[in-house]
Amino acid sequence: MIAVGCPIILPRENELVLLGASILGAVAAKRFSSLNEAMRAMNAAGQVIHPSKDPKVKKFHDAKYRNFRELYEQQLSHRSIMAQALA
Repeated sequence: MIAVGCPIILPRENELVLLGASILGAVAAKRFSSLNEAMRAMNAAGQVIHPSKDPKVKKFHDAKYRNFRELYEQQLSHRSIMAQALA
């Protein structure tokens, strides 16, 4: 239910923070008119990771995502409790 089965395309560049800063700088310097245009020009696809066909892998990632969602819901509940205590 959770896994969508889409491939993941990793960027070719290893220094992603520097790439992001360069893209922002190029747009700020008016070298490109938009972030999308700069990203297309300055970035390239690297390795493609295809989804596993093993049902155990999907089951594992679905369980991880359920855990994440439960922890997120708990966090929201805890924030609400604390906000009410301060009101």
